Amino acid sequence: MSAPRRPRVSCYSLGCKVNQYELRATAAELVARGYALVPFGQAADACVVNTCTVTTQADARSRHILRRASRAGDDPIVVATGCYAEMAPEAVAAVSDQVIVAPNEAKPRLADLVDDLVRRSGRLLLSLPDASESPGGPPGALIDLGGALDRTRAVVKIQDGCNHFCTFCIIPFARGRLRSRPAAAVLAEARRLADAGFRELVLTGICIGDYGDERGQPATARDPLATLLEQLAAIPGIARLRLSSVDPADVTGDLIDAIATVPQVCRHLHLSLQAGGEDVLRRMRRRYTAVEFASLTDRLHERVPGIALTADVIVGFPGEDAAQFADTLRLCEHAAFSSIHVFPYSARPGTVAARWHDDVPHAEKKRRVAEVSRHSEALGRRFALGHVGDTVDVLVEARDRESGLLTGITDTYLRVDFAGDDALRGELVRVRVERAGVNRGVGARVQA
Repeated sequence: MSAPRRPRVSCYSLGCKVNQYELRATAAELVARGYALVPFGQAADACVVNTCTVTTQADARSRHILRRASRAGDDPIVVATGCYAEMAPEAVAAVSDQVIVAPNEAKPRLADLVDDLVRRSGRLLLSLPDASESPGGPPGALIDLGGALDRTRAVVKIQDGCNHFCTFCIIPFARGRLRSRPAAAVLAEARRLADAGFRELVLTGICIGDYGDERGQPATARDPLATLLEQLAAIPGIARLRLSSVDPADVTGDLIDAIATVPQVCRHLHLSLQAGGEDVLRRMRRRYTAVEFASLTDRLHERVPGIALTADVIVGFPGEDAAQFADTLRLCEHAAFSSIHVFPYSARPGTVAARWHDDVPHAEKKRRVAEVSRHSEALGRRFALGHVGDTVDVLVEARDRESGLLTGITDTYLRVDFAGDDALRGELVRVRVERAGVNRGVGARVQA
């Protein structure tokens, strides 16, 4: 007679790295309680979906994933959380009568909620420890939700929430005000990840440039994010520290100095530009002008030679005419981005901009997305070609399925492929770039 099986849970995260981090923490806690983590789409007793609402496409994708979760084998309990579930709970609940909505504020207790639902459903076939007796799972990224765990890069959440309320953005309403994690907690998690073999940590949050700046914090003359980077760099085993998206208004002199002088800090910044037209930036309620942004990128290129700058851009914002869109293209060229993530504007109910006439036709938004994408490709090719002949440090991740070569990234987020043994995975390897395409190079290992 076969032994009773453990309860099965699957997970799916949409949207940002913060969502991924949070869902990994929930999965780790459930596994620590005795749950079996199964791939999304397979038969399960419960499925947790962390939704996103940054665009209308994200809303639609969230609903699609929830429908898929509901149709998975064994009629699973589906727990929907995240920003779309927060902002549109009725629409989420209407996807299926199997869907239970959990607001963002419930995320720290999400494992308790799932466990309670599974226990009350009568699905348990063996005795599991009570939640109070479970050791739980530590925060971090030691649970993989999409395949074999790659112990090269881990995400560390350092803050949540945003205080700025740009006119197009619903996230401050979904996530709440700025809340920074204590530095001691971040450092403890980083030490654990370093001990587990992770070489690169990616610091993420909703508005990480504001780390440590919420009201009530002790006044400081120094940027708390720069200080945190220096403290993390002192942890043995951490080879790289990478920042996720940063608001240009939050890039301080201290932060630039840290990128320029701390060897572990990657020469890569992802800047949430959004637009290059002065009037559009003002209507978006961004905290910088196009002139100030251009000056910032000039300082970054001068102070940090070889830095890779990437950006988010929204096209078709209400009132954006052809001349203002052209301003965006010129600013992207001036900044010499290596890649641009472009999105067509979509009104988010509850935001200020949603009350304005959405006066850029869908076809024109689509054309502008395509034009920015072409610029991004050209800039990405130029950036990669600039590395031909250079010897770079590549953090090896895996073997590329198509070419069969080892592949990894540089500190400037250039992907480089080269021939080598699997034993090099997780190592920093010196590679001479011999040819390049769009944000990708191919080279040969340089023996020490």
